[in-house]
Amino acid sequence: MDSGNLNSELSVEDRAAAEKLHTRLRRLSQVPNVEEVVVAMFEFFAHLPTPYLTPTQEELLSVIERQCGIE
Repeated sequence: MDSGNLNSELSVEDRAAAEKLHTRLRRLSQVPNVEEVVVAMFEFFAHLPTPYLTPTQEELLSVIERQCGIE
């Protein structure tokens, strides 16, 4: 999700959620030498149609962050 392209019609809550997701993905993108599966999941999360994660998506992203040393 590109926070620079946020639609001005988004609510304050949607903008905050988008910024949080963008920050998490930015931190993940800075991890060197990640496995291909992490890159694929990063791409998935970066192209979500909404800034909100389902419980399963949240768990997957959290696992990836832990495995990459991002807490």
